[in-house]
Amino acid sequence: MNHRNVRSVILPGFMVLFLGLALSPCPASGDDFPSLLSTNVSIAIILDREYLGEQYEKTLDETKNIVEKLIREHLKNGGMIVKYYSWTSINLKRDFSAVISVTGCKNTWDIYQEAVRERLVMLSITDPDCPRLPVGNAIMIPRSDGTASAFEEVSQIILDMKSSRAIDWRTATLLYDQAFDVEISRCILSLLEDREGMKPLSLTEFKIHAPTHSWEKRKEIRRTLLGIPTAYTGKNFIAIVNVATLTLLMEISKDLKLVNPSSQWLYLLPHTDTYSENFLSSATIINEGDNVAFVYNIGNKGRNCTVNILCYMESYLLHFVRSLSKLIREEQVVFGQISDEEWEIIRPSKLERKHKFLHMIKNAITAKDDCNKCSQWKVQSAETWGYVYRTDFTADPNDLQERKKFTILDIGYWTPQDGFSLTDALFPHTRFGFRGTQLIFYSYHNPPWQFVTYNESGSPVISSGVVYDILTELSRKLNFTYTMIISQPTELNNGSLLEGNTTAFYDIKGISSDIPQDIFNSIINNKILLAAIGSTVNEKQKKFISYTYPISIQTYSFIISRPRELSRVLLFLSPFGSDTWLCLAAAVALMGPVLWVINKLSPYYEVHSKPTNIGLGKVNNCFWYIYGALLQQGGLYLPYADSGRIIIGTWWLVVLVIVTTYCGNLVAFLTFPKIDIPVNRIMQLLRNDRGITWSIRRGTFLEEVLMDSTEPKYVQLYKGSQMINELTEDLVDRIEAGQHVHIDWRNNLRYLMKRQFLQTDRCDFALSTDEFLDEQIALVMPKDSPYLELVNDEIKRMHQFGFIQRWVAQYLPSKDKCSGAGRVMDVQNHTVNSSDMAGSYWILLLGFSCGLFIFVGEFAYSRYRKYKQSKQAAVAYSE
Repeated sequence: MNHRNVRSVILPGFMVLFLGLALSPCPASGDDFPSLLSTNVSIAIILDREYLGEQYEKTLDETKNIVEKLIREHLKNGGMIVKYYSWTSINLKRDFSAVISVTGCKNTWDIYQEAVRERLVMLSITDPDCPRLPVGNAIMIPRSDGTASAFEEVSQIILDMKSSRAIDWRTATLLYDQAFDVEISRCILSLLEDREGMKPLSLTEFKIHAPTHSWEKRKEIRRTLLGIPTAYTGKNFIAIVNVATLTLLMEISKDLKLVNPSSQWLYLLPHTDTYSENFLSSATIINEGDNVAFVYNIGNKGRNCTVNILCYMESYLLHFVRSLSKLIREEQVVFGQISDEEWEIIRPSKLERKHKFLHMIKNAITAKDDCNKCSQWKVQSAETWGYVYRTDFTADPNDLQERKKFTILDIGYWTPQDGFSLTDALFPHTRFGFRGTQLIFYSYHNPPWQFVTYNESGSPVISSGVVYDILTELSRKLNFTYTMIISQPTELNNGSLLEGNTTAFYDIKGISSDIPQDIFNSIINNKILLAAIGSTVNEKQKKFISYTYPISIQTYSFIISRPRELSRVLLFLSPFGSDTWLCLAAAVALMGPVLWVINKLSPYYEVHSKPTNIGLGKVNNCFWYIYGALLQQGGLYLPYADSGRIIIGTWWLVVLVIVTTYCGNLVAFLTFPKIDIPVNRIMQLLRNDRGITWSIRRGTFLEEVLMDSTEPKYVQLYKGSQMINELTEDLVDRIEAGQHVHIDWRNNLRYLMKRQFLQTDRCDFALSTDEFLDEQIALVMPKDSPYLELVNDEIKRMHQFGFIQRWVAQYLPSKDKCSGAGRVMDVQNHTVNSSDMAGSYWILLLGFSCGLFIFVGEFAYSRYRKYKQSKQAAVAYSE
């Protein structure tokens, strides 16, 4: 017999009801069979006698008849062996290719675990409220007789949502109508289920009581919602309610700000029989930024809804046989064109055949549930994000409410056979953000936050800047595109806008604003999601607009002339203070006479007949000896007496300490130049006695803060400041001369220092060490925008990852030789030069001048004495 065309039906009398499929009759341990064509495919059907009870015999007979009929009519290729079992504890390591089971939930999962190990395809019918088997490894249908109420299906729907990861929450809050109180425990258990493929969930439940009057029910719903601690329970809500409660619940939750882009609301509506399918349009309150989804019953329980288990069994077997025949036929085509050795190389593995088999059966039965036409639920979600701001929407300009639209998306359905089937995410905005919506943003030239240039067509565009980088990251994370409208572009210079702050200031109800009027109007009229500008956070403006989390914090400092080095002519005097020099001079002056007195009065010279009128017996010799010893020079004379020698020795010790200390300090002063005392702090600036003035740019945040401040130093700073519109060259020259300082953002002052360095190639300026008055820079959004928290979370993330810090650094001046001189106290090592030694030269000149003067005096005195002597001699001769 040609094994490629074998058709056989073998029906042994084993009794078991179970369906599992392994696409090879070979031992479960390997993939060493050549093809499905070489032997018959063996399947096991497990019909649990204990589970089916009285229906077991009838189900078994009918199943056999169905199998025989389907194999005869539909198995065109290959053969199939079917074994029946009435218990679940069977050995699946036999030569089974598939297994079909009808048993309880626990047994179903036990069989599934073994089927996965043996790589069998499993088809199962089991209890309701049983977690659905993973769709990639098995197909499962929860058993239903069709007579159950719609609410009884909610628990299975919840399980299917969790197993399909339609909801992937860690925490949730359950709200339910009092009418469902009796059987709500099944839904709670479904929410807490954590089998394979399901994430554990922490659940908080609240019951909504049903008072008689509508106003009492409204009060009860509000009381319930106010009692939810969302900080601990999270922002995921599941509401199992009727349509009447739905309207009130959506209205009150929106009023309490529980509905926003960061929250998710899932409404399960079991009873919608008396309503049309478009009831959501009239019974719901959906606004911009909401994340809401609806799962509601559309099945008709009024007609005959009896569901027979044999119907699903026949469906399983029919599609199994058809898939088997098709798969064998496909392998026949390939096998007939190649050799056996080539087939061994390319043949599908057992696991690959399993997945292909499941895929074929799944495609055949999906959306074709002919066994239960009464149980069907519809899944819809609201698309809301960006509808107010999207560019492809045209509305009546006089009717702002007309822009507030939403779209109800049909994203799937639920049936017992197919489970929770979705064509889109249950909450599309949570997963896909704005879903590629085209938005409008306004901006203007304001470096370093926004740089505007002209493109090739001559239109102004945002080309770079910190805000541009942030907007690019936001569009990537929140999934939107945008069109940028440039407000009041400045004149261009060589293809790019002139640098500098081109902010226009407007008086809006007495409030100074750094936002152009057209942008401000668009924000307060809620026409744009956000303004793509870096704006100063102004507390007074928060009545009209909202600010995001700060993108940057700018501190104020002041720029001064770089302190000059002090004159080093008297550097040799720097190691000692004036009092030390005076004491040293007094010591030298006194030690000479003291030494002379000791030598004169000592009896040593009289006892030893030593002369006392020579050497240290003269005062001038004692003085020059003490002076010479101070300069570490030796002398011609030493005292003969021990008393004099002790005084000399003590003086030598003093000289040693003085000279060593002087030399060490002199080296330090030579190495580190001494600079003028700088003005580093605000208080130093206010108390300076040099006549230094200061200036502040008019219309800035600093001016407003100083104007409203009651702190004494800020009051004095404001009163003494010069208000300027721009920093002129004259003021820059005064700053360089040390007569003026300018107060501004520290980064702006860095730009000024860079500009001056490029012009002069000198480091003439320095920044103060004092940084004060933090000014927060943020993006601007409409008042009470639902997306404020969402954008804030993204900006915080950019801060945490260091993105914004890196972007800001990109637009700061590049480093140069003045970068290390940014602070006035920066010090560098110094090489000794002639100016450092000028003092010693002056001492030499002074000494030489004094010596010359004394020499002239000595010469004059000598001539005078000679003249006097000659005159005396002449008088004596004449007499």
